[in-house]
Amino acid sequence: MKTKNNRIRSFTKTISYFSFALFITLISCKSDDTPPNCGCESETRTTIPESANLVGKLFYKDNVDGTNYYDHHYWIIYTEENCSNCIHHMMVCNEELLEQISNIPVFTDVGDFISYPSHYDNALSVKFSGDLKIICQDVIAPGDYTQERITLISIEQQ
Repeated sequence: MKTKNNRIRSFTKTISYFSFALFITLISCKSDDTPPNCGCESETRTTIPESANLVGKLFYKDNVDGTNYYDHHYWIIYTEENCSNCIHHMMVCNEELLEQISNIPVFTDVGDFISYPSHYDNALSVKFSGDLKIICQDVIAPGDYTQERITLISIEQQ
């Protein structure tokens, strides 16, 4: 009888320890719902409203020079009106929105996009608005140049 009682106690202890371990495991598994701190899924840093009426240059960057800096992405370059050296480089997140625009030029030999913004003079003019996000792969550039990801709200060929 003692052996049977000992087995029952042992079994009960084992089940108790197992239940406790399972409980601790379940409460410690929290889903990480925090957004990343950069890229298309990160929080919006700034919004460009439609009312801003910004017109930039749109193109597809497929550079062959080996830099691979956001190659195979659509870009919008915007130069501020009263500041010819204030240049904003935006890589588009939601590229499916661009299906409505035809004849987007493909640039395969962009060269140094920071030093030679005139390379984009032949790009397609577009009026755009959207949410700006921090890029994950930053580049050293003058202080009045920016590089961002953009989730477009609207875009229209000019």
